[in-house]
Amino acid sequence: MTITSVATKSKSKKKGELPYGAIQEQFTTLLRFVSNKLEREPRYLNVDSSPQLFLQEFRNAYNTFHVIFFLCADTPKDPHRLKRFALSVSPLTRTLFEQLILFVFLLEDVPAFVPWLFKTGYTETRIELEHCKKYHGKKANWRKYMASLKKKVAHAEATYHLSAREIKSPVENIGRGPTPGLLLRVLRKNRPKSTAIPFMEYVLSWLYRELSGQSHLNVLELAKRGVLFSTDDAKQKFGAKWEEKREEHLEEYRQNQIFLCITIMLAMCTELEAHFRYGKRDDIRFLWTVLNEYSDMTKDLWDTRYSALLT
Repeated sequence: MTITSVATKSKSKKKGELPYGAIQEQFTTLLRFVSNKLEREPRYLNVDSSPQLFLQEFRNAYNTFHVIFFLCADTPKDPHRLKRFALSVSPLTRTLFEQLILFVFLLEDVPAFVPWLFKTGYTETRIELEHCKKYHGKKANWRKYMASLKKKVAHAEATYHLSAREIKSPVENIGRGPTPGLLLRVLRKNRPKSTAIPFMEYVLSWLYRELSGQSHLNVLELAKRGVLFSTDDAKQKFGAKWEEKREEHLEEYRQNQIFLCITIMLAMCTELEAHFRYGKRDDIRFLWTVLNEYSDMTKDLWDTRYSALLT
């Protein structure tokens, strides 16, 4: 696969083509290496289910990465894989971004934040139980399920040693998670001097806003994609060469999603390497160096956080 880099920020410019094959082996080797390390050399064994949490989060991200590449790939040729499928991958890219932010957050204080994260599961169970009571409370066929939820609630209260205050109002006193905005608020409250806070504020204001707009299909995003489904709109926007320009427009969208996907996965590996010190700093630094030559977006993230993490 050859990736033409077009950064997502409007101030960015095309910087040539990235031949993905030139870094593919080293990049996929890195992903497999990190995945295997998380399984074979678990850390924080004394903190709840931290090893399983880190492993499962990363392997879910790795799986999402493969799905995005499958949908966006240009090789091997497959007549059933339409290029416009790339228009639907932004929710997956957003999921990768949310997982990156979760790693950034957790690694700031694993012993404190992992137990809190599991507590948010209690909040969600309570919300589900209240929903069932409200809408299905009088239905006999729902009683068994609601009884199972009540058992989960009681088990969590005992397991996590929840306070009366947390039990009374879990949404306010524990929180729901793990959305990036909530993670940022928790970090500000509990670690106000964390160097991760400015970074999280920046990328939430930038990348997360853009990815959320793409996922929710806001008006700006609808206009951007609409020309790819409407001949009249394409003719109006692109003029006489509308077919050629519409194809270029679609290709640009596809390339953006692929490049962002690669960058997010590399950032995730960098966070884990910086914290666990697996010995892959040189390999990771090399990949950042190559990608930075082709993308202003990647270079921005490198300058904002990841160059410092690898020093």
